[in-house]
Amino acid sequence: MRQVHQEDLFNDFEVPASTDGSYMGTQNQVKATREYMEKKIEELLTDINTRLKASKSKVSIKKVGNTLQLRATLPLKPGDIEKSGRNRKQYFISLGIPANLHGLKTAEEEANELGKLIARKCFEWNEKYLGQKGDRKQVKTFKQILETLEDEYFSTRKRTIKSEHSFWHLYKRYKQYFELDLPVTSEGIITIIKNITSPSSRDQAIRVARVFCKIHRIEVDFTNLKLPVVPNDRYIPSDIEIIEAFKKYQIKGKNTKVRKDYRNSWQLHRLVFGLIATYGLRPREVFNQPDLEWYLSDDNTDNTWKVHKSNKTGYREVLPFIPAWVELFELKNTEAIHLLKLKIAQINSFHELSHLVQTNARWFRRILNLPFEPYDLRHACAIRAHIQGLPIKASADNLGHSVEMHTRVYQRWFSLENRKQVMISSINKKSNQELEAEVLDLKTENQQLKMELEKFSIINQLNCS
Repeated sequence: MRQVHQEDLFNDFEVPASTDGSYMGTQNQVKATREYMEKKIEELLTDINTRLKASKSKVSIKKVGNTLQLRATLPLKPGDIEKSGRNRKQYFISLGIPANLHGLKTAEEEANELGKLIARKCFEWNEKYLGQKGDRKQVKTFKQILETLEDEYFSTRKRTIKSEHSFWHLYKRYKQYFELDLPVTSEGIITIIKNITSPSSRDQAIRVARVFCKIHRIEVDFTNLKLPVVPNDRYIPSDIEIIEAFKKYQIKGKNTKVRKDYRNSWQLHRLVFGLIATYGLRPREVFNQPDLEWYLSDDNTDNTWKVHKSNKTGYREVLPFIPAWVELFELKNTEAIHLLKLKIAQINSFHELSHLVQTNARWFRRILNLPFEPYDLRHACAIRAHIQGLPIKASADNLGHSVEMHTRVYQRWFSLENRKQVMISSINKKSNQELEAEVLDLKTENQQLKMELEKFSIINQLNCS
């Protein structure tokens, strides 16, 4: 088989943008990737069968469901009977080869091997071709699956910043829950999951299990394995707390004990803080190929931030939730933007991008000792938008997720204090509307009185003349 690398398989495939990071939001991407993959597999399979035919091989390969099978006319199986009385018959031989790039290579090798046996007239039905060997093969352990997990994962999807990020989380959780010397069976998977008592941890384990069950074609019913997830307390900072935290960067950054080559880093991380707080960006969206030339250009009168298409939910233009913070947080400070450009230029892989995101998060926890995380600033934008009375669709689009995600997840953190603010604001708004209506009535009444006064004045002048 001519060498086809996994990355070449997806060369002309553009992963469609998702409007949502949730399960529902990623289905469009999953469907498009699957359809593209199936089309490419069929194309490559046609090439293989053309080569087999050109080499006078009596074997071809057929895709049946998610597997590849060998098709050939062979001597009758032991115990098989051909009604016409012939001693040969066409068979489909399943060797358990998956219908993916690695499977195509294996299938062509097996087809060539079988073709040689047929040509030499020395084919015999053995355990391999009868399918009995596969029944007795040793089941792999969870540790062994980990060794090939990356290759298997990317055999059905394109390598992108997003897919590498997804795999990194998958790999980390797999090692946490499944890296054991137990055989990989449906019973083993269920046992491991049931031993996890934390609802959120069990949910993570189920997500991981779904992926490798699909890869290795293991049937598991996860329906009754989930536990009710109770959201943890999340600290959502107020606007005043955000402004005070912003000020801490310069104070901490001027500490003379900091290494010289890090003494300007506070400006970079303060800029990132301000961008997340003002635009509700995901931290990755600040570092992953932003259009900084546009951001600083004179044409950008609305101070929009352009998120690159390779991020979680694709390309979007983001408006500041609080426009005044662009100036307050010095978000267009050319020195700070230059530092951000330098950092971005050093990113050559997903791991370097992740390291930079984690370094920024350390400023929150270890350096400034803030009671909230970078992502909490994004949550704060979602809640603030609701308090401000922005339409949910506009807020969701600005944050880069669906209305369903906005209402289901982000409003989970809508506290009693937030509700008080909305109610007070609503009451004040109503009171203001009533006052405005009363003022309008008074103006109308005043105008009528003026007209009456002018009328009496004219009548009086006529009577006097």
